[in-house]
Amino acid sequence: MMAEPTVTVLLPVYNGAKYLRQAIDSVLGSSYTDFELLVIDDGSKDGSLEILRSYQDPRVRLVVHERNQGLITSLNEGLDSARGRYVARMDADDIMLPERLAMQVDALEAEPDLGVVATWVEFINSDGEVTGVWDTDRAITGEAAIRAMMPRTNCIAHPSVMMRRTSFDGLRYAADQPNAEDWDLWMRFLSNGGRIAKLPLVLLRYRVHPASIMAGQKVQVPLNTRLMSTRWRFLRKQPLFGLGRRSGREVWVAQFRTIASRLLREMVPALSRDLYRLLTYAPWKVVREHRLLQSALREWRGRHLFNFPYFGIGGAERVHADIVASMASEEPLVIISGFSDSDANRQAFERSARSIEIPRLLHHPFTRRKAHARIAAALNERDRPMLFASLSSVFFDLLPMLDLKVRTLYLQHAFLFQPNGNVQHKQWLRFFPRLESILFVSGAALKEYDRFLFANNVPTAGRSRLRLMWNAVHRYSDPVEHARIGVLFVGRDSEEKRLNLFLEVARHVLSAAPDRFRFTVVGPLARQVEGIRYTGPITDPERMSAINGEHDVVVITSHREGFPMVVMEAMAHGLAVLSTPVGDIPDRLSSDVAHITTTIEQGAVVAEMTQWLLGVAQDTARLQRMRKAAFDQAHREFSMDAFVARYRALLTSPDAST
Repeated sequence: MMAEPTVTVLLPVYNGAKYLRQAIDSVLGSSYTDFELLVIDDGSKDGSLEILRSYQDPRVRLVVHERNQGLITSLNEGLDSARGRYVARMDADDIMLPERLAMQVDALEAEPDLGVVATWVEFINSDGEVTGVWDTDRAITGEAAIRAMMPRTNCIAHPSVMMRRTSFDGLRYAADQPNAEDWDLWMRFLSNGGRIAKLPLVLLRYRVHPASIMAGQKVQVPLNTRLMSTRWRFLRKQPLFGLGRRSGREVWVAQFRTIASRLLREMVPALSRDLYRLLTYAPWKVVREHRLLQSALREWRGRHLFNFPYFGIGGAERVHADIVASMASEEPLVIISGFSDSDANRQAFERSARSIEIPRLLHHPFTRRKAHARIAAALNERDRPMLFASLSSVFFDLLPMLDLKVRTLYLQHAFLFQPNGNVQHKQWLRFFPRLESILFVSGAALKEYDRFLFANNVPTAGRSRLRLMWNAVHRYSDPVEHARIGVLFVGRDSEEKRLNLFLEVARHVLSAAPDRFRFTVVGPLARQVEGIRYTGPITDPERMSAINGEHDVVVITSHREGFPMVVMEAMAHGLAVLSTPVGDIPDRLSSDVAHITTTIEQGAVVAEMTQWLLGVAQDTARLQRMRKAAFDQAHREFSMDAFVARYRALLTSPDAST
């Protein structure tokens, strides 16, 4: 047996074979050598013990449990049997940097009354790729900041700490604090006057993956619930429930703040929504929708169920109707789960499938769960069933109720990765392993979603489930040259679409060349400008086709897009494209077809678009060449036959592995 070491590295293991060798090798490769590696195998069944027994290094000390006793038992056993002056925590899936132990020992040696020293960590995924950092870890570094934050939430990474063993005499991990045993220990340690410091250096790579405790807890239990439960278990064991000490009172303050936050941000809005539904959903309409669902499920003979939010007017709804049409021969069922603001595409859906609109039934607080269960049961009882959805939260309500045999696909239209946003998608990530594929109509959106998955520690193998599925166009017409150049804008008057920029371009162009141009806006209007034709919303495909045929250029002024149906339909009628550099437009359209501005900055967009339009008025031959090229590309890439073939190949494959 080696002489008593300065440091005991405590590493509990339970079924950690996949990353165990990397973890142990990182410890044994430490630049600091005066340590023992105390490994406690807690009844592993996956080959972890064989890996551990393959190490002959005398610094490795192995304790084996015949049966699994849990992490907290292993941690406390490790503290009791550690021989080092200092105990460094380590997990079986993390990676220690070589200088970690030396730097932590130096910090503890320099300050004899310092009890714990942690370090910064950086996250890695299953593939070992660095995916980011823990914001709270970086923001809270100094001792005073740690002490102030700890009543509110944990701010140090457990496997990064080194503890002075004598500072924890009588303190052990609490058995009633699973998954928060470290935070509870730090709160008790600080309440006894202990000191915790943190080195502002990355000395540990913290692996987050589907099987890790951190990943599992975050998706299974809401954060505020975890915070309140951990604090309450801490407080009830304190004298006078912690009220006799300043540290305990600070925990109470944090507890009341969390309760208030949960009430205001979670419970009150949810209760308000349910109360609104109770007061506004007419009971007879809920009953009617219940009967509609019963009838539809009873008569449904197919195996493909589609869930979409609306029948409405938008490009997404047209795409959804086309997908359903591609599967008409399979007798699909369509469930519309939202309130459509128009019936523009209702007939398109109903021509291809039994289509029912039941938003009240699916969202009423007294009926939604039973309705979801009834739909899930209908899928589960079928042979080779499939659930396909887009833009619907009901899809994610159904997933936990479905048998694994049910194929599940989700179509995502636009997506923008926001490191501190995408809250809904982060909540849905727990279902990601259950999805066969997430489909995208835009390559730009797919890339953004891939960034989102990477930042949330989804490994490369999982990200391969993302799939690109281009949209298609129904109507084509040969380009016709017009005496005055027709310039078209199609879309909402919204902050995203920036109709105001189009109107500003029109004002400048009409001022410079009033006899050479016509400007038209198709869509809901918030304002009108003299000299510009306004059609209002157009739901009739034939009329929209005629409008496209009357124009020469379609304009996109948006600051964010995928690859809009507006562009595809315009190109199918021979319109050149004038656009900002958004979404897939720069990647899919060459200068033969489109002029793309160099920026999305508003002033520059107006100036560049104005200059280009005035330029093509002097070179109409160039404009006609662009229009012909746009029409040819639309024929090659946007055909409905190719669209149908792609979707049928995907949705009729015999199983998810095809």
